[in-house]
Amino acid sequence: MFIFSPLFFQIAIILFSMVGFFISFYIHHKKKTDTPLVCPLGADCDTVVRSDYSKFIGIPIESLGMIYYGLIALGYAVVVLFPGFLPQAAVFALIVLTVLAFMFSLYLIAIQAFVFRYWCTWCIYSAFISTIILIATFFSSEYGFVSLLQDYRSIIIVVHALSAAIGLGAATVTDILFFKFLKDYKISEKEADIMSTVSQVIWFALGMLVISGLGIYVTNIEIFNASMKFLVKSFGVGVIIVNGIFLNLYIAPKLVQISFGKPHDHTERELNIFRKLAFALGSISLVSWYTVFILGAVLHSLTTPSNLFGIYFGLLALGLILSQIMERRFVKRKM
Repeated sequence: MFIFSPLFFQIAIILFSMVGFFISFYIHHKKKTDTPLVCPLGADCDTVVRSDYSKFIGIPIESLGMIYYGLIALGYAVVVLFPGFLPQAAVFALIVLTVLAFMFSLYLIAIQAFVFRYWCTWCIYSAFISTIILIATFFSSEYGFVSLLQDYRSIIIVVHALSAAIGLGAATVTDILFFKFLKDYKISEKEADIMSTVSQVIWFALGMLVISGLGIYVTNIEIFNASMKFLVKSFGVGVIIVNGIFLNLYIAPKLVQISFGKPHDHTERELNIFRKLAFALGSISLVSWYTVFILGAVLHSLTTPSNLFGIYFGLLALGLILSQIMERRFVKRKM
């Protein structure tokens, strides 16, 4: 039966990828020709696609979209037209790329929700298409999804470790720049650009960490469910995500606006409030990233399971206390 067969979903992926490609190309064309972007449903697409967030690590997001949708359409066209031609590794790469694109679409939706607080309809369409492609992908492969993960488990573990290391390093650099700014209340355009780029690196590393972590988890669900180390590590990743949304998508842009005197909603003692929050959230970020990295690096818990959460929360509390002590010292030096 053709409907709901792997071939049906493969063709659906090709068609949706073509639609996604044309949406990305349409945005690219409008930006290149410097013409207004017509936005359905009365949203504010033009402001969003021409904002500071329209690039990721220096690459226009619509270009990334064209590359992604083009690769997916081409890859599945080969799968449909030449069954068995693509090696298993290539099929696995298409699946990984699809999951990564879905995570990236969530990141872009978060920016619209927490930074802009208005929407780009074309961007939402693209996110919807990424979601459809992701769902169809799980039904399109002739290989068992779990068996694929098991076959490439060693590679997934390496990616997981690298993602944790990159995220940890980038988070450390970001916090150093934050504290430098909060020390003298000044931030240069170069530092702001560096912070923005490093922040994007953190989100990329975090996305890869989550994807690879899920891949590892699925291959041995029962063992991981019984592992306190895994539960604490997963909780730490959740803290990093929530903390990162607030710190990088709300606090950081506000501090940059204040530093450069950009228009923004002014509130009394806003710098003091944001400074305290930035110190606190920065400490949470560092403690959580180091916790995730260390728990991922050690093979066995070095303490009894019941103590792991207590140690993590204790480190968070200590970090918060130290961050506020540092904040007060900086204030006294400025007085």
